[in-house]
Amino acid sequence: MVRILLCGDVRGDVPKLCKALEALQQKLPEDQRFAAVFCVGEFSSEEMDLETTPCVPVHFIDCGPACQDLIDESPQGDEVAPSVHFLGHYGVTTVAGLKVAYLSGRLNAELFDEPEEDFEAPEGWRDVFDRSVTEEVKSKYAAQEADPELLVAAPSASEVSRSSFPASGPSWEEIKAKEKKKEEMRSQLFIDGCYTPMTIERLCEEINDSQGIDLLLTSEWPKGIMTTLKEAWPEEAETRKLAKRRAARQCSSAAVAELAVAAEAKYHAVGLGGVFWRRAPWRHERRGEVEAATGLLKCGVCRMITLGAVDGSRPGVKATPEGEKYSPEAASRFQEEAAAKKPQKWIHGLELDPKAMPGTAEDATPNPWAKKPETAQAEDLPPERPDFSGMDREERRRWMKRFGIKPHEMLSASDKLQKDNAPKEKKEKRQSLYHVSEKEKKRRKTGGDGHLPFHARERMQAGRG
Repeated sequence: MVRILLCGDVRGDVPKLCKALEALQQKLPEDQRFAAVFCVGEFSSEEMDLETTPCVPVHFIDCGPACQDLIDESPQGDEVAPSVHFLGHYGVTTVAGLKVAYLSGRLNAELFDEPEEDFEAPEGWRDVFDRSVTEEVKSKYAAQEADPELLVAAPSASEVSRSSFPASGPSWEEIKAKEKKKEEMRSQLFIDGCYTPMTIERLCEEINDSQGIDLLLTSEWPKGIMTTLKEAWPEEAETRKLAKRRAARQCSSAAVAELAVAAEAKYHAVGLGGVFWRRAPWRHERRGEVEAATGLLKCGVCRMITLGAVDGSRPGVKATPEGEKYSPEAASRFQEEAAAKKPQKWIHGLELDPKAMPGTAEDATPNPWAKKPETAQAEDLPPERPDFSGMDREERRRWMKRFGIKPHEMLSASDKLQKDNAPKEKKEKRQSLYHVSEKEKKRRKTGGDGHLPFHARERMQAGRG
């Protein structure tokens, strides 16, 4: 087992982090002390004090002010100070025996395919339109009353000058130049501390080749993480409300959700939200253990942990009271009130076994990003049948040598198995007009007269009387 610590946004306050680590280590015996610390969110700041050396090796990703400088100088990671290691821009590495996938930086929506925004009308258009419509209605009623003074009214809505509206959209040259610039930006890995689609694609490839991830580190939250959650307990309702309204909406990224689906890690640590929250684990779809008795795949779960900031603030979130527009003063006031009301935990300990597969959990939820099942019409389609008609003699010989069966014999065997496993239809039982059942024979032996015609039964009844 490996004992590690997860830390939220440091924001340059390394001495406070070192002090907290030293206090935690002194409380534990030597054989139970932490092996590493992983920091997510904003690690850097405009002014940093790196003279204090932590007692536990600190490994961090960054999306703060110095993020792009760190990436430019050491994209594959480096030791920026004694026992303080920058993991790098993105990748998969091994730390303290754990397989760790990480991603620095933030999302730049312009580099990803986002839905088009709704058309925004020019400012003041409604006043112009309402005034023109009012005057049009006024002139209409004035004409009915034959009042010459009111007939000289303002122009109608259709006659409003187009000069009140802005000019037409961008030209073709401007659109092409914008598209060209966007393609050039997409060909890079990081731009001003923001990752690109190429970064996500390459990281997913590394994750798929890693044979399992123990810990996934990102600064942002995966988009859609609040779905498939069950009703919150009263103790968690306030925390979930804070996470949903303040953090999940403003710190989420669809690219991070794509990484979470690809990694299927045991734990996923995120920052930037300024709130400590342990989401209910969700079930994997591919990674798990095969039960020896049944041969079925028993998938494990992933647990996501969001961490607060070292200084108690909420970096990366424009937090303001409900119904109030954002401003630096309002955000600062809200952060102070939130911190005074409930300090958010910014450091959390874990114990992981790198050799064990992801475990299960009774309170696990479905995967938030699970694909919807295909329609019944697609499921009813018969399986595709291979065609071996184009194979020559040499190909048939190689096939026979490799599989020990001829192609047409394999198809025949497949058809026979499919026929044997198909549900058998129940045929309707035919009753013969001349066949007498055993029940009917028994009834006749016991003296039942139901088989006799009406007149015979009358004679028998008369004889009995």
